[in-house]
Amino acid sequence: MKLNARQLSSHLSSGVAPLYLVSGDEPLLVGEVLDEIRAAAGRHRYTDREVQLAERNFDWIEFEAGLQNMSLFAERRLVEIRLPTGKPGDQGSRFLTAVAEEPVPDIVITVVTPRLDSKTTKLQWVKALASKGVWVAVTPPGFEAMPGWIAQRLKKVGLTADSEALDLLAARVEGNLLAAKQEIDKLVLLAGEGRITVDKVRTSVADGARFDVFQLTDAALAGDGPRAARILHGLEREGVAAPLVMWSLAREIGTVADIVYRVDAGASVGKAMGDARVWRSRQSLIGRAVRSRKPAAVQRLIGQAAATDRIVKSARRRQPWNALMELTLELAGGDQPG
Repeated sequence: MKLNARQLSSHLSSGVAPLYLVSGDEPLLVGEVLDEIRAAAGRHRYTDREVQLAERNFDWIEFEAGLQNMSLFAERRLVEIRLPTGKPGDQGSRFLTAVAEEPVPDIVITVVTPRLDSKTTKLQWVKALASKGVWVAVTPPGFEAMPGWIAQRLKKVGLTADSEALDLLAARVEGNLLAAKQEIDKLVLLAGEGRITVDKVRTSVADGARFDVFQLTDAALAGDGPRAARILHGLEREGVAAPLVMWSLAREIGTVADIVYRVDAGASVGKAMGDARVWRSRQSLIGRAVRSRKPAAVQRLIGQAAATDRIVKSARRRQPWNALMELTLELAGGDQPG
């Protein structure tokens, strides 16, 4: 059975399953899901918890033997198996498939992985865990969904907020869920119960945004110049190396150029993106940037990127970041009428 994080509480209210798969890349949300499972297991007298980190040389045979020995004792246990790579190997795959078919008595097993891609979800061990146990796929809210996510969190602690306050709070934390949680905790202390206004957010919430170069390029490719500019300023404030920002922008510009030239030669946008090996999850972003440009504009963008790269490498005071800002806004802008 596959659930999202919001459905988990209802499931756990009727008991715990012998087997869970928790997948996701957002530490805050994954941690909260695990806390819910642990609390429910505790209510059902699974009093001990054991954590196993299944890395490259993990001995699955020895681990399985240890589980069987545990089951000989009356004490119920919660066993968490963490797979940092999401790949248990051949031995691990066989073990997980087998334990899904025949759970170990008096033991709840929780397998924790990063987000699983579509190829991995088709593997036998994942299908076995999903069909015989409970798979909780943890998905963080996207940029547009952040205000709603924050509103739900505020509601849980007895607070409501104006839509303008929610938008400002979402912009301040810039997708960092841990920062959002910390700011909500602070608002609870400062505001008590009641309604959060935009003025309260302005006066009480620190700028908790944490930017990265991938957020920058995504905003630029989406055509959101103001957000891209804000992220670039954040990168500069946080001391991110200008050459790293340049590398990220140049990589995306190269991808856009490749596709534009393929389309100009007669390929469809979809075929061009496939040949350029653009991930499906990024095709809408890349597609927007491609459709807004013609080969002549791409050639100018490549020339500007080359000039910016020379400025960045010269490392003159302030000039690299000014040049990066111009390049970022050019990437966000697309073809301009004229």
